[in-house]
Amino acid sequence: MPITRMLTAEEFDYMKNYQSYIEDRSQHQSMKRKLLKEIINLYGEKYYRLHEGTRKALDRLCWFAAEKGFCFPGSTYLGETYEKSKGTIDRHLRELRKQRQIVTVYRRCPRNNGKGNPVHLFVNHPYFDHWVNYLQLDLASNVETDVETESTENPYESKNRDVKKTPTYNLTLKNLNKYIRKNLNMKLSIDYLPSFIPASFKEAVQPFFNYADDIYHLWGKVRLSHKISRLERPVEDLVAIAVQAFKETVFAYKRNRIKTTFEAYFFGTLRGLFTAERRREVQRNKANPLFYNFLDLDA
Repeated sequence: MPITRMLTAEEFDYMKNYQSYIEDRSQHQSMKRKLLKEIINLYGEKYYRLHEGTRKALDRLCWFAAEKGFCFPGSTYLGETYEKSKGTIDRHLRELRKQRQIVTVYRRCPRNNGKGNPVHLFVNHPYFDHWVNYLQLDLASNVETDVETESTENPYESKNRDVKKTPTYNLTLKNLNKYIRKNLNMKLSIDYLPSFIPASFKEAVQPFFNYADDIYHLWGKVRLSHKISRLERPVEDLVAIAVQAFKETVFAYKRNRIKTTFEAYFFGTLRGLFTAERRREVQRNKANPLFYNFLDLDA
């Protein structure tokens, strides 16, 4: 997924300082294996025929990305570390992008304000949706733009040749999906929202967000924050907290206190409220330990 997106210094600092998804080395190793397994499945038997240095470089990428869902080692560093050329590393990164395993954004070069070092976001990491929302990446439109650019810059195609139009009834399911995404240039109304999004959350958000995609992404923040907080109660029982977090975010927005994005501030507010709720759960569990009524047992 080649994305032309330049990170600001503030965005990159936010990403580096973001809370880690993992808590110990065991979880780190488990997440690394999960990411690497997806890459191995992509390569198939070919993976085991790759040079050892190439396999170690891919393994190291997954290790770096396990903590927060992204990594930024340079191709030159990986090549020198595992005795491979920079071109070889870049070729495999391009393949990972092409096969939808990673999305690459770029830091801004301090010397000329142009494209700097790449930052690779791993699609199969639990934080991926958060980074897509925080960075406001339009994956579908960017993919289409890249494909169209490559086609128009093909030096082997005659300029006088008419472009052949492919009828939609001959498209495969994959290509039909691209065709629909490319030509459906409208946003869905809230009538198209999935039924699993609670009605009370919809009612609170609807006056400020009129489209289904926007409300869907906000609810995704709620679910992600709930998962990270490791709350015992299901997220459906905590909708009131999510609504409160949204109201506090709107209040902060009206007072110009939001320095990043609305969604990022909302997610941070959710994390704070869910963390407080988790502490209350722990206290309740300590105050009401599990016990057995031995008088009800048979003698």
